[in-house]
Amino acid sequence: MNIELVKTKVIPLLKEKDLELVSIKTKREFGLNILEIIVDGEDLEIDHLGEVNMLINDLVDDLLPNDYYLEVASPGAIRDLTSLDEVKKHIGKYVHFVSDKYNHEGTLENVVDNILFIKVNLKGRFKVFEVSFEELNNIKLTVKV
Repeated sequence: MNIELVKTKVIPLLKEKDLELVSIKTKREFGLNILEIIVDGEDLEIDHLGEVNMLINDLVDDLLPNDYYLEVASPGAIRDLTSLDEVKKHIGKYVHFVSDKYNHEGTLENVVDNILFIKVNLKGRFKVFEVSFEELNNIKLTVKV
């Protein structure tokens, strides 16, 4: 299967549906061959992804070998943010960040140049940390518990 050809067919459809391609790969799970397409965007509801799955299936059906299944999914609620551009897309979201000085969770308030402004609740008192992206060991989206 030609993954690059699949990409060229899928990307315009994803743009039309206000989604972006995160990754595309083949995998084997539970004895099944799967073409996994991970997408991100504002609307990651199951109904929307189900519709996108059907549209993609129609687009790439002739490219998929008979023994492959198509899986369209979101990257998940808890996931690493690996680039500054990716971090900027998640302003207003809840994050967990770790550096040599910090290990906290809070709301990503803003990003200016490479400085992240993260509002953290420290025992009922809110403090905004200013952390450069470069000093972070890890930052990931997480859920507030």
